[in-house]
Amino acid sequence: MSRKVKIILLLSLAGNLAIFYVAIKALEYRSHINHFLDKYIQVVDEFSERDEYADQNAALVSDTIVDNRIVFFGSQVIERWNLEKYFSGRETINRGVAGQRAAGFLLRFRPDVVDLKPRAVLIEISSYNFRPESTIYELKDYLISMSELARYHDIQPILTTVIPIRSDSANFGSYKLTDSIASYNEWIRNYCFDNGIMMADFNRILSDDTGYLPDSLSTAAIDPNEGGYRLLSEEVLRVLAELDGENNGLSDDQGN
Repeated sequence: MSRKVKIILLLSLAGNLAIFYVAIKALEYRSHINHFLDKYIQVVDEFSERDEYADQNAALVSDTIVDNRIVFFGSQVIERWNLEKYFSGRETINRGVAGQRAAGFLLRFRPDVVDLKPRAVLIEISSYNFRPESTIYELKDYLISMSELARYHDIQPILTTVIPIRSDSANFGSYKLTDSIASYNEWIRNYCFDNGIMMADFNRILSDDTGYLPDSLSTAAIDPNEGGYRLLSEEVLRVLAELDGENNGLSDDQGN
């Protein structure tokens, strides 16, 4: 075999090896892309629950503030709240998602709140956000971001303290939920005072003498019963009366 032929064969082999190498790297690259695409889809479509209220939101989008509209934004405490029962005469929009962490709130805050242009948004963060692997500072950042985003769009934020937990659900091993919740609630009271933000003190009105959620006002570890929701509604109506200067209150037959 001539030297020229050998060189051609070697170059051909090298070319084929190069093509094979590029193909392997392309497959690896595609695998990485799919990996991160799956993570993105999980965050946007599952974690954020942005599609939960998409159909309802489409009919409510507004270019200007809707004066009588209030969005209730949070987790299952909000989702299970019969708003029409306690807030007749107002356009109340329920945007609660059961079991959602505060990180997911930010991902759906625009379609579920900002795009609807309510006069105010009540933001509730539940106690199951407090875990050993999370930090209070992280929760503070989420709440501050939502508050600032609302105010930028001329929406009045109404922040809530964290509803207390029942005594039988107080701790995760050595991690004491009550300590973290108390620290966070102290911060949120000061934050609202310092920044002129309205606050509904859910923790204060639902705590017993020992600081826990009593059985008489709850159905589970952090879930209010009808009596609990009546107290929460009275607290929110108090705040809304400050917001619009009206003397609102529960009628005698509401909650019965």
